[in-house]
Amino acid sequence: MSSRIAWAALALIGLGVVLSQTGSRADDEETAESLRVLVHMNFADSGRQGQGMKNISRILEVDSEAQVVVVCHSGGINVVEAVRTDHAEAITSLIDRGVTIVACENTMKRNGITKDDLVPGVGTVPSGAVEVVRRQQFDGFAYFRP
Repeated sequence: MSSRIAWAALALIGLGVVLSQTGSRADDEETAESLRVLVHMNFADSGRQGQGMKNISRILEVDSEAQVVVVCHSGGINVVEAVRTDHAEAITSLIDRGVTIVACENTMKRNGITKDDLVPGVGTVPSGAVEVVRRQQFDGFAYFRP
């Protein structure tokens, strides 16, 4: 008799595990959110910057509702300078797709760059480093550096 009770208990436990896993999968699908990605560009390498632009495009292909913010500062400021960038077309295309691209005003000031020198549509933030930290800590963005 006790072996029947043990088997019944095991069956109930197994059923409970199956039901709890099924329920959590359904809950995950219902609460799935779009990605929130912070892309950190603080390097001057044009090839690497271009690869970063391709990475962003691929993110948007997988999740068209993704919120993507690109922060450019230090050596990466050249990617958003209209006269220096090799990627103006890619930047404009990403902005048109809803990507927010910002330049660091500290870096701009240090390098004599004005807002008029930036690719149209690029915004500015007082500090690129602070923006990177703030977006992760307070806004829940995942960090990505190409």
